[in-house]
Amino acid sequence: MTETPTADEPAAPRPAAAVTAHAVVGRRSRTAVLALGDPTRSERHAVIAVGTYAVALFVFPSNMVLEVVGGQGSVAGLLALTLFVVYVASTLMGSHDPLTVRHPTRGALFLLTVMSLVAWALTPFHGLTATQQVGADRWVLMLAGFAGVVLVAAEGLRTVDGLVRVLRLVVRGAAFCCAVALVQWLFRFDLSALLRQSLPGFSVQLSHDVYEDRAALQRVFGTTAHPIELGVIAGMLLPLALVLATQDRSHSPVLRWGPVVLIATAIPASVARSAVLAVIVSSAVLVACLPARPRVTAMVLLPLGTFVVGLARPGYLRTLADLVGAGADDASLQGRLVDLPLVGRLVSEHPWFGTGPGTYTAANALDIFDNQYYTSATELGLLGLTGLLAWYLVPVVTAAAARHRSSDPPLRAVAGALAGAATASAVCAFTFDGLSFNMYAGLQALVVGCIGTCWILSGREGRVARAAGRDAHPAAPPPSHGS
Repeated sequence: MTETPTADEPAAPRPAAAVTAHAVVGRRSRTAVLALGDPTRSERHAVIAVGTYAVALFVFPSNMVLEVVGGQGSVAGLLALTLFVVYVASTLMGSHDPLTVRHPTRGALFLLTVMSLVAWALTPFHGLTATQQVGADRWVLMLAGFAGVVLVAAEGLRTVDGLVRVLRLVVRGAAFCCAVALVQWLFRFDLSALLRQSLPGFSVQLSHDVYEDRAALQRVFGTTAHPIELGVIAGMLLPLALVLATQDRSHSPVLRWGPVVLIATAIPASVARSAVLAVIVSSAVLVACLPARPRVTAMVLLPLGTFVVGLARPGYLRTLADLVGAGADDASLQGRLVDLPLVGRLVSEHPWFGTGPGTYTAANALDIFDNQYYTSATELGLLGLTGLLAWYLVPVVTAAAARHRSSDPPLRAVAGALAGAATASAVCAFTFDGLSFNMYAGLQALVVGCIGTCWILSGREGRVARAAGRDAHPAAPPPSHGS
């Protein structure tokens, strides 16, 4: 606590850097407050809005939708659309000025949106079926939801504390999803069925069995739509959970480390190579971003984690080794290789903007593209594919750049973890058609939005430092030319 000086006591002088920072913020805030209102209240509303979306994304089964809305009609999807409407309304009414901030993730969102809308506008010329047109419309609604999440998160979270509060809810929501998977795995009890019953008016979009056999093991899915989705999400978020557990000391060890254990447990429970790929990629990026001493510690602990997984689920490592060692004989890999000629033929028919986003329907199970890049090349064409590449790659570079230009340890740690999550997401898009799955697609939007926040915060930090430097070293007065 800081003591307030009495009337008889002079206030202690503030350091020059603090005075400069206050002056810089004061100068900029005269116009910003007029446009945005009270910044503290605005951020509090953004934290509540984005945090509520994050919790809904993981708690409610992602395959439960309002039939009248379609694929975007999940609880989280409806909240994302609400965020978009609120963002647009606040901009039109002048309570928010998007020109006061800039972030590369907004450019990635813009490119994906423009390319998708061009491809969508051309759908009447392709003779689509009613089902394909519904898929195209669902994609447009999904883009609106992406925009709501990305823009509100990036431009509404104004402090590192606000960003951490939202990420804490992301990790705890994911931990709940993984806890449901753990109960399915250990006790063969499907808690997600009770959650479905708590959503009157919603219906199951894709029905599936609670348990799915793979090799000698059974895989589960928690509140996701598929075990691969569960594994990829857990692999993306495990490093972030570790960063919050070590950096965010304001909560008890149970609240900090409990999510780490639950998320880590979901990786073997999914029995998915994509999960292992995701956690390896995200962890490698985070380790590369760590200072020297924590990097060595992490490199020692990661093999220990593999050993613990082997003890927790006997046969998992052997089964995984068999799946990886199958090589070209693996049916899953063969299916992806067989898809290449079909992808080439479909792209050659509509090379520039495809048949329209969300319009590809497989004639049979063998023609399903377990690869988001294949799917988007077919639906968006080669030009439209640039939007998807920007959606995946720009956040990776932005997070790495934000970490590099920041000197704030918590922000650097969070940016490194988000860079790992974004990289894992981009890599795993080669192994499954992720944007067909509501929870994964929503998490990608959350990651992109929070990376935008990191970029804005690191830029503000640099402006304050430069202003402090100018105050500390004022320009010399011009020489006098007296006679």
